[in-house]
Amino acid sequence: MIVAIARAKKDAKALKHALNCEVLSLGGIRSLESVDFSIFRDKIPIFFFGKDEVDLALEAERMIKEVTPIYQIVVLSKKAVRNTRMEEIREKFEMAKAKIRLGVKFDKVFVFSPKNEFGIEIHPDYDSYFIIGKGFIENMRKIGVDVEEGNLILRKLYNEENVYVPELKAIVSKRIGEKVRVNYLSDVEPKKMPIDKTIEKNRMFLEVMERISIKFIREHANNVAVPFSGGKDSLACLILAKKALGDVKAIYIKTNYEMPYTEEYIERVCKRLGVDLIVESVKFDVEKYGMPTHQNRWCTKLKMEALERVVKSEEVKTLIVGDRDAESRVRRERPVVFERIAKEIFPIKYWSGAMVQLYILMNGLDLHPLYYKGFYRLGCTICPSLSEWEKNLLES
Repeated sequence: MIVAIARAKKDAKALKHALNCEVLSLGGIRSLESVDFSIFRDKIPIFFFGKDEVDLALEAERMIKEVTPIYQIVVLSKKAVRNTRMEEIREKFEMAKAKIRLGVKFDKVFVFSPKNEFGIEIHPDYDSYFIIGKGFIENMRKIGVDVEEGNLILRKLYNEENVYVPELKAIVSKRIGEKVRVNYLSDVEPKKMPIDKTIEKNRMFLEVMERISIKFIREHANNVAVPFSGGKDSLACLILAKKALGDVKAIYIKTNYEMPYTEEYIERVCKRLGVDLIVESVKFDVEKYGMPTHQNRWCTKLKMEALERVVKSEEVKTLIVGDRDAESRVRRERPVVFERIAKEIFPIKYWSGAMVQLYILMNGLDLHPLYYKGFYRLGCTICPSLSEWEKNLLES
């Protein structure tokens, strides 16, 4: 999906050594007038230039934005790309991907923008998501943070969250194993940003991301299934797979420690999409194994074994998985095609949580009910990654 582009072949060679993605050369030309930028229509292009090629970088930006709103222009510290250390190329590449995912501008609502006119902090390990649902708003107000629908959360390392209303109103710490802490920064009254208006302002951007992901799925699809947990990321993949291929199976690995509403929600969504649902049950024996920990996630092992059983019995060749760069460094460093129990592909790898939320709603489906209460992610009720915030939501 992402393609890294350099002016000359030697520069492209340097990119190939540094990056794990498709790389193209513009053939050493000094002007871009003869370049057919339409070839990047179904890609996410990231252009790399040396500091002596700034004019070319400006020309590239002028031309690429006529083709796609989703791109990045990177100017490195050395005269040419080929003279730049691999560490700098990799660092700039990760920041460019993060800027595509996180960048926004504000026009009565938050609008995705790789130029990041709003100036939100960019980091490869950050994510963003919207405050959606009366329950979410009420639960934020219970901890003293006045918010409205459509306000934006920047989720940083260690579950620290910046709350934008659109001004930065508060920083909420939801560290695992600690009580929720709030640093109040402003008494500004939050602005209500209706989600339907937010969707319309972002529709073109989301349709381009959809087109890129659908093309990627079609290029790699072979007897496909989508592991569907009821979470937003796997649902976005299910919608994309259905649009890309028409006929698709969903696999639900059902445990005895599911979150509330999950089973009914999964059944309802699959029926609505016209997707065949395969359910494989797995028992989590806490008396035998003890509670899962970050050091001993036996629960994940059992779920993967259950998924492997279905993959073999259904002769699945390709799993469409909802892993995203923003979730963890491990997932960020995986390639877009990854071989494990089957070929796994990640069509929303470069999306933010905010993009996923709007994409699902844009397609006429509801999010899992717990997202409307304030959950960022879903899992099992004994997950060691549950924060005190999430535990409190479950108890209430």
